[in-house]
Amino acid sequence: MDIHSLKENAKHGTVTFPLALYTWQGDSDWKVPLHWHDETEFIYFKEGTFTVWLNTRELHIEAPAIMCIQAGELHSLSLSSAASESAIVFNLNILSFEHYDSVQAKLIRPLTDGRLRMPFLIRHTEPIFPDIKNCYESMEQKLEEMNACSVENEVTKTASYLQIKSILFHMLSVLYQNNYLLSNKSLPAQNEHQIENLKKVLSYIKENYSSPIKIEELASLVNLNPQYFCRYFKENIGKTATEYINEIRIEKAAEALAETKDKVITIAQDAGFDNIGYFIRRFKKEKGATPSEYRKNLHSSSNTD
Repeated sequence: MDIHSLKENAKHGTVTFPLALYTWQGDSDWKVPLHWHDETEFIYFKEGTFTVWLNTRELHIEAPAIMCIQAGELHSLSLSSAASESAIVFNLNILSFEHYDSVQAKLIRPLTDGRLRMPFLIRHTEPIFPDIKNCYESMEQKLEEMNACSVENEVTKTASYLQIKSILFHMLSVLYQNNYLLSNKSLPAQNEHQIENLKKVLSYIKENYSSPIKIEELASLVNLNPQYFCRYFKENIGKTATEYINEIRIEKAAEALAETKDKVITIAQDAGFDNIGYFIRRFKKEKGATPSEYRKNLHSSSNTD
């Protein structure tokens, strides 16, 4: 088992321009599954309400707000059809200097090695929010310009990229000047061993969802007895292990319904459900439609587009 299988495999940007922009304004609900990556991520919650799971905490966020997710942090996100958000994912090393100076020593290096972190969340009621929001929107605009550039137009892309880096430095200066950068000493104590254990359990579920998974198996991964493991899992994930496993299976089934022509019973079995009736009930509860209705709605929407 690869305990790091929750690590996101997607490449954000390119080697030359290691950053990317993602937006959401969908016509249905969507869950971004638990994952982590080596990059820093800003999420701008523009409209609606959101549920975010960050490491071992569940957060309920009302837009507008801006969140910062550090490299290596486990996170997931629930998106609704009425919500709107975007995210900028980038490698924090793009701010590093070749020439070592006080900014590199006091800010950049501590941020990249984890001694400092940006704030978890900046709400619209906070005094610095307008400035941080303007920075984010400026970066968003520049990234859109970069994405619209042709392959041949390297000069424009490089200029936009340089402007994004300058905006990031301005954002960092605002955070620093207003004491929003958090040191490890001021952060709530986080048990790194506990987070690694959670990654191990969640990775195991992700890799073995199609097979029967017993609580005893999961408990043994982190050397806990099954009864204590159940409490441990729910306290940290916000749901029981069985609920979480079923959610993963339903998401995998939804992907198969969208991407294949396989029969519903085959998809149910491949997703780890041995009872087709239970699968249909669980699917309808999660997605608001039976598997057949869900597939039909997807195809109808595709044909309309």
